[in-house]
Amino acid sequence: MRNNLNNLARVFASASIGIPLLVSFMLMTLEPTLGPAIAADQTAVQVQIVNAGPEPELGTQTIRLKELWRAGGDDDEVFFGNILQVVGGPNGKIYALDVQLVQIFVFAANGEYLGTLGARGEGPGEVSNSNCMIPMRDGGVGLGQVIPGKLAMIRANGDPGPILRITDPAEPEGGLVLLMEGRAGHSQLTLAGMRWSFSEQGMLVQNMFLRGYGMDGIPGMEFFGKQSEFNAAHFEFDELKYDFPWRRFCVLADGRVCFAPERNKYEINICRSDGSVERIIRRPYRSVVRNAEQKEQARLTTEAIGSHYGRELRGVTIEDTEPDILDLWSNPEGHLWVRTSEGDASPDAGVLTVVDVLSPEGKFVSQRKLVCPGNPMYDGIHFLPGRKVMVVLGAMDAYRREVDSTTSESQGAAETVHELICYGVE
Repeated sequence: MRNNLNNLARVFASASIGIPLLVSFMLMTLEPTLGPAIAADQTAVQVQIVNAGPEPELGTQTIRLKELWRAGGDDDEVFFGNILQVVGGPNGKIYALDVQLVQIFVFAANGEYLGTLGARGEGPGEVSNSNCMIPMRDGGVGLGQVIPGKLAMIRANGDPGPILRITDPAEPEGGLVLLMEGRAGHSQLTLAGMRWSFSEQGMLVQNMFLRGYGMDGIPGMEFFGKQSEFNAAHFEFDELKYDFPWRRFCVLADGRVCFAPERNKYEINICRSDGSVERIIRRPYRSVVRNAEQKEQARLTTEAIGSHYGRELRGVTIEDTEPDILDLWSNPEGHLWVRTSEGDASPDAGVLTVVDVLSPEGKFVSQRKLVCPGNPMYDGIHFLPGRKVMVVLGAMDAYRREVDSTTSESQGAAETVHELICYGVE
């Protein structure tokens, strides 16, 4: 049952993007300097509703990416199991989290392999399962354990640091808290997770949260929450019911938290540190209707989630459309990069994806058309400081191998070598 729960948490986080890709995003400094803020209508005290408009002010810019280095191929000294997350560290270092091997691979900016951090275990700097890592402003990194939720801190010099236990203030001594994802701000962590408990009627209740935590692990203000439950005796799983912004959130340079709360709506909330909403940004958007292949991928993902609850799966319900917003992140100047299902479906040959660039005031500034080899349906995409993009080749196959799926090849994802390819802007 323990292994089932570990796999469940990792699969559940990937479900929020509608396909079983394990994708994370960091910073990319390609944006221009923006002008003054736009006017917005006040619909409530201290809350602005901003309509970003249908077209980018500066149009669509094509950014051609050039391969700089790669790691993890057939003849490489490094072997990967399942790379979930890639982030930038101090001095240009690059961290790649392998959730199957439960360790962090470290590379220099030029691709030189420097070793690993963390390990599977119960000691300092170790976790028994993982779904995220959080680079800290002091150069260290927090290695997240999914279940039970905790952060194993690793200092900048590689030495293990303290362990932060993740609790839910609604039930600090009860329930089972899972840590799914996190970001570090100026003075707090922003963590996405959920607490499991049973109701008096025997229903399994999931309280999902996006919340601020102190650097000591003490919970603070909640930015967003959602509750769902299911009947364990007659278990059915619903894609929309269990959707949550597991990866649809980021922290701005000034510490404000941004997130896209709804699966089927292009809407972004920007919150103050006290948890209150300061601004809501909306843009006209037509949801991408799923084709037969996308529906099959969604079905497989939803079934994979349900199968790891340790109950007989009686059925699944999936949506007719892809999620509007897939991922959200910010650069140091505070611009928001929004990856959408529409951008992933670009018909232009050679385009990896197209992202929207918004100012924190809500202007739809431009779109970035990223040109390099890759397929967002099967490969992971990660943005790094220093104008770099990392593509994780074969992310879907690695995911499916880990959860023992037997349908990879039949669904069009022929087994590929799992490797990292680092691209830079030409």
